[in-house]
Amino acid sequence: MSMTYDEARAALAAKTIAEQDLARLGTCPPWRHAAFAALEIMLVASPLASDKGQFVVFGVLLVGLYGIMWSDRRRLGVLINGYRRGRTRKFVLPLLLVALGLFTLSTVAARIWDMPALSIAAAVVTFPVCYFGSVMWQKVFLRELGL
Repeated sequence: MSMTYDEARAALAAKTIAEQDLARLGTCPPWRHAAFAALEIMLVASPLASDKGQFVVFGVLLVGLYGIMWSDRRRLGVLINGYRRGRTRKFVLPLLLVALGLFTLSTVAARIWDMPALSIAAAVVTFPVCYFGSVMWQKVFLRELGL
């Protein structure tokens, strides 16, 4: 069964409207970007905790991640994966590498070099990097949807 020209045009218009609605809903409030950055700080600072303390930190991280996902699903009706295909993935991979680099620096500083101040500095740098990264990811996502 083939579509008529008018049916195809209507389907395309419906798709565009759905993408615009998703883009409007996909605009995160500032607290959402801050929550993501705070979780990243916890991860980067986690090497400062004792071995047992790291399990607690990772538990809190998982609960925080679940809370963000729950909030996103509640607000949007769906979860938009940060590692989705397209331009956003090309943006998120360098951000991930920077966060992993900061975590590695923090781990080496705290566990090998015995320089907890450097580990704390890495955690402090993490917040603006991840907050800005989250905001920029959102802009790339919205641009990808045509807004």
